[in-house]
Amino acid sequence: MKKYEVIYNTYKDSILSGILKYGDRVDSIRECVKKMNVSKTTVETAYNKLVLDGFITSLEKVGYVVSMNPERVLLHHEILDYSSSHKEKSYDYDFRVQSVSLDSFETTIWKRYMKEVLNDKKLMSSYGLSQGEYGLRQALCKYVYQNRNILCFPEQMVIGSNYQSLLYIFCGMLDKNKVIGLSTLVDEQAKQVFLSYGFHIEYLDLNHFIDDIQSKHVDVVYINTTCFTVNKQSMDEKTRRKLTSLSNILILEDDYNGELVYASKIKTSLFSKNKNVIYFSSFSRLLLPSLRIGYMILNEEYTMKYSASSFGPTASKIEQVAFTQYIVDGYLQKHLRKLVREYKEKYLYLKQLLDAYISYPAILDESHMAYWISCDVDEQKLLRLCELKSLGITYGNHEIGLSFASMHQDLMKDGVIRLAEILKEC
Repeated sequence: MKKYEVIYNTYKDSILSGILKYGDRVDSIRECVKKMNVSKTTVETAYNKLVLDGFITSLEKVGYVVSMNPERVLLHHEILDYSSSHKEKSYDYDFRVQSVSLDSFETTIWKRYMKEVLNDKKLMSSYGLSQGEYGLRQALCKYVYQNRNILCFPEQMVIGSNYQSLLYIFCGMLDKNKVIGLSTLVDEQAKQVFLSYGFHIEYLDLNHFIDDIQSKHVDVVYINTTCFTVNKQSMDEKTRRKLTSLSNILILEDDYNGELVYASKIKTSLFSKNKNVIYFSSFSRLLLPSLRIGYMILNEEYTMKYSASSFGPTASKIEQVAFTQYIVDGYLQKHLRKLVREYKEKYLYLKQLLDAYISYPAILDESHMAYWISCDVDEQKLLRLCELKSLGITYGNHEIGLSFASMHQDLMKDGVIRLAEILKEC
């Protein structure tokens, strides 16, 4: 902990515990320097943060005094109590599918870019462009060409916080009499967008996908091409060719982690093969889920229809500008290569462990960096025992999801053995 943080926490704790009360005088900067044996700059940094956070204030001819009254102290405690009681549970062995690799993301580099943006007061003083920062759109055009063979221009691209917010924007441009075709496995968040707009929806059987599109007179097809089948596999090339050969069908391609391929060959994006495709992607799994940046690439027809004045920005300008420099300096490409190597090693190792200790069949879900184990067990007992054994899993539809993304390899074996013991009891 830095010296200024020690001083900050010392006074903050004294105020929240009631040792220092509302209106009480706080040590002057000179007094604090002597007491803490630190530099004047260190004390000034700590005091400035205490002022910004509302703990103290500076009064003329008096000095620094406590500005947090009893009501605010009480509110502060209530917030802390609520936060601690609703804190996300941590596990000794966290196989939950929502996780991503934390060690591979170089947070120090990201902090540097964020700091540079936050120090630019002029940049911070404006809302940003509704369509997304132009520099980021330029950088992403180069990125998708390198990784997904997509040739597009910044004018075609719209930046958003995630694919769902971008889908809302797109549906605002879509004629409401269109018939939407959705896979029977479609993501609930995507389905909710179309339902909220009141579109007529037809559900498409994966075994007769192309035939259903034609027989049900579908105008628009929304598909997640990277997790298309019941077995969590991406759409095969034959189906891709048939789909892109259909005339008068608008395709909404959700290319979830399409470039993050480590167990199979990379598939051609639909957008690169057909002019009637709208492309969606994001970086929540490639970077961190907390970095909410996604993008949509419009075809020529909808680029003409799109008007930025009709929409507001949904992604943080600060993150967009930092992310632009991160891409331009080559870190995104470097991070992608690093993840491919890491996940290839992890998925192979976890498969060996599952084959050795788990008797149920498992399939790889490459886009979510996980295995799904088919088993018909007592769900309540399974989840209760996993909680007792500090084992984090994802469970639903008689399947256990085990992600290898954030798991250290030296913990995987013990975690799988622990799961095998639990399954024997269920």
